[in-house]
Amino acid sequence: MQDIATSEKSEQASLFEDAAGGAASNRLALFEDCAAAIDQLFAQALETQGKGAFDEFLGFMKRFSNLSVYNAMLVRVQRPGAAAVGSRRQWAGYGRIVKPDAVPIVVLQPFGPVRFLFEIGDTEGREVPGERMSTLFAEGHVPAAQYKRTREAAVKYGIEVVETDSYGALLAGTAAAIGRLPETLQPRTMEAARYRIRLNAKHDLPTRFATLAHELGHVYCGHLGGDQKGRWPARQGLSHAQRELEAEAVAWLVCQRTGVSPRSKEYLSGLATEEAIAGVSAYVIFDAVNRVESRIAPKK
Repeated sequence: MQDIATSEKSEQASLFEDAAGGAASNRLALFEDCAAAIDQLFAQALETQGKGAFDEFLGFMKRFSNLSVYNAMLVRVQRPGAAAVGSRRQWAGYGRIVKPDAVPIVVLQPFGPVRFLFEIGDTEGREVPGERMSTLFAEGHVPAAQYKRTREAAVKYGIEVVETDSYGALLAGTAAAIGRLPETLQPRTMEAARYRIRLNAKHDLPTRFATLAHELGHVYCGHLGGDQKGRWPARQGLSHAQRELEAEAVAWLVCQRTGVSPRSKEYLSGLATEEAIAGVSAYVIFDAVNRVESRIAPKK
């Protein structure tokens, strides 16, 4: 495996230019440990074999959902990341009930107008085989106050973080650059927002925290573009695998230092190749981790 800690000196300097003298030295002193940990994560991902337990869940989804192509498209539009979907009767037959506040998915009804379906995240009851083995889920404990501070601190970098009930079980979160509106149309409260992160509100707190760290990793690693103030460079030219390797490495380091255990090795097992790893920057990952952990909430 090539050493992923290689980088141009000019790039290294720009990544740490916002740290003052002694602080920069301390940060760089920790880089060797950080790079070694990332190397170990990627090496373990290369050795990880399959996701057999989660395959059981995927098999359940295929057996439970029986939709036409058009209705499948309607489900995808209304509930991105939907896993298994079914009617109230279908879920009851499996031993699960629909939550009282669940929002139905509207699809076409043969020989009728429409029918209502519900995604697995809208139900509770009998355990689904392999449900918790998804690589999206994390385990452990994170204080609610720490999660809140991490969300609030992102605001100073122009990032809006929101939770949504409209995602299915197989979509933990997304990050996107926000198009800039004319000044006359910009809400005063959103003047500084340039990125928006959406998190699946149905997931538990450790999973939402790990997802937040992953999506912040995408932003701070420059995958969505460079920072207007030059705090991180634009790096959209990376491959999908390289972007995911960097973002998940950020999430893994943040979670390891917090007491949360994400399934990073399993998630990266299908992405980690010698070629992809060679294009990953440990310096960028390290700097992104520092930003995620900068939990000083902005002044109101």
